[in-house]
Amino acid sequence: MMRSIMAAGVLALTACSPASQTAETQLPGAPRAELAGACATSAVTTWSGLDIRAETGGDDCAAATARITISNAGDLLVTEDYQSDQVMTLAGAASVEDMQRRLGEWITPAGAMQDSAGDLPEWEPGEDNPMSGEFPFFVEEGIDCTAYAALRTRDAPLYCYVQGMESVACFVFENGALTRVGLQTFPG
Repeated sequence: MMRSIMAAGVLALTACSPASQTAETQLPGAPRAELAGACATSAVTTWSGLDIRAETGGDDCAAATARITISNAGDLLVTEDYQSDQVMTLAGAASVEDMQRRLGEWITPAGAMQDSAGDLPEWEPGEDNPMSGEFPFFVEEGIDCTAYAALRTRDAPLYCYVQGMESVACFVFENGALTRVGLQTFPG
């Protein structure tokens, strides 16, 4: 289930103030319920040496639970659960085969369009958030303008996946760690 949180700016006198939207995430080490039922299926891919797995479970693919897990050489880095009918890429799956195809699309990196932190939108002075056209990018809590600009400059690998009906979650991979940068909104 997705929960959005907007955070106020940390410093009132800075040129920009960060805001954040975060998905409800269970800690990677916490036990997860097995996804089973009539819509139990999965897809896997690799990205920058990381293993990415998507799976669903439930009695009906139209309302299945979807899970994405990202691991590095067996070490779990990220795991998040979503309702499939609340994720644009997965919503409307009519069968297990259709859901399996959609899972593969869901976790396949977007390609050259947004594949490194340097592709993240600029955070202009005076703006509350970085903007991609008219659509804001909501940075994670604790990332300010300076840290965001430094991240863009380092140009680390960037992995984004659709995590709602109008947004993608974006992570950077640096020094063996996967760090959530924020959410990019788009028209739904």
